[in-house]
Amino acid sequence: MRSKDIIKTLLWKETREISRDRKFLATIITTPILSLTAIAFLTATLLYYQPTVIAIVSQDNGEGANWFVNNVLNYLVGRGYVVSTTTSLESVLRNMTIDLIVVIPEGFSDNLTRIDRVCYIEVIKRTSVSEDRVSRAEEDVKNVVSSLSQAVSSSKIKELGSKAGIPDINVEAVRNPIQVKVPIYISPTGEPAKQEDVLRPFIARLLILTYSFIVTPAATYIVDGIVGERERKTMEMLLASPAGLKELIVSKIMASSLIGLISSLSDLAGLLLYYGLLVVALGAWFLAVFDPVLLLLHSFTAFLSILVTVSISLPFITRTKGIRSASNLASLFSILGLAFYVAGWVIDFYKLPSEILNPLLIVPYTHSILAIQSYVYRDLYTSIRSIMILLALSTVLLYISLKTLDREKVLLAK
Repeated sequence: MRSKDIIKTLLWKETREISRDRKFLATIITTPILSLTAIAFLTATLLYYQPTVIAIVSQDNGEGANWFVNNVLNYLVGRGYVVSTTTSLESVLRNMTIDLIVVIPEGFSDNLTRIDRVCYIEVIKRTSVSEDRVSRAEEDVKNVVSSLSQAVSSSKIKELGSKAGIPDINVEAVRNPIQVKVPIYISPTGEPAKQEDVLRPFIARLLILTYSFIVTPAATYIVDGIVGERERKTMEMLLASPAGLKELIVSKIMASSLIGLISSLSDLAGLLLYYGLLVVALGAWFLAVFDPVLLLLHSFTAFLSILVTVSISLPFITRTKGIRSASNLASLFSILGLAFYVAGWVIDFYKLPSEILNPLLIVPYTHSILAIQSYVYRDLYTSIRSIMILLALSTVLLYISLKTLDREKVLLAK
């Protein structure tokens, strides 16, 4: 019987065992989707029931200050904030439930009508766990203040223009003589960007992040497939069959890679739901543009990344006697991949200086990241090259791992 046919038969056996264990399949598929969706739903719900509390402290009772307070109050209430007004700064400073304090100092109304002074307001932020939420409230305060400031400055400029005999004065030409137009998005090649060009980098970052979730299920399966078989006393029966040790190990590696790939796709779906629910909860829109080529690239790269990880850890796992020890050992090798993939979520490896990137190319996970990021930049040459290097590395590492194994070491964990 040829080696290829043996591997095909053993792989069929492994996939049959996986398909029969429906609880295991249901767990690796539904856990990421349900857990991430639950986190997003809980976060969105708590954001609704715990709005940001803002206090407006007016120390000026003039007409201008009252006009300003009313406009700021109406705007912030319309944005969903809980807003209160008071004249006592000391009381709101002691109130722990207030996240942001806007102070209108005395003399505000007088300064508002003059052209030789500037009106200042104070914004006080309370340090808290929800720093992002308070920062968004601060930005909304700045937006409404900027809008009101423009209205006041327009009135002043028009009045000065009228007194100067220029009734049709251009307010913006005086107030903002130099302006920046609305930014134009362009693709990596310099062409006007389409909607999918804007969203593709975000999707690519999600794909890279999902790599960090694929290693553990694959490592767990390969540990159970080798150490578990030995502890259940079934390894001797398998080795006594016409299948050789190499064919047996290769079939288990391929099966574990399949498990990792399924887990990766499930994690991707969970992440998309997570970010989608959060963005919708914050009042924005969410649209995921799927690029079939990008997803296919991700699937193939994920398979090779799992193959690399399993190949590196295989000689050590087979020499470990217990499942617990083998699982801990496999986790140590997974940490390296986790570190790179989380970095790939934040760092643009494609744009790293060569003196930094070149040493990192020794690590196979760098090529997994570059394969995705290069595709986003439409650098197909670098993307294909990274895939070919990753394929070569996985093949070489698998070959070396298989060469270090023999029946005695697998059976006796030596």
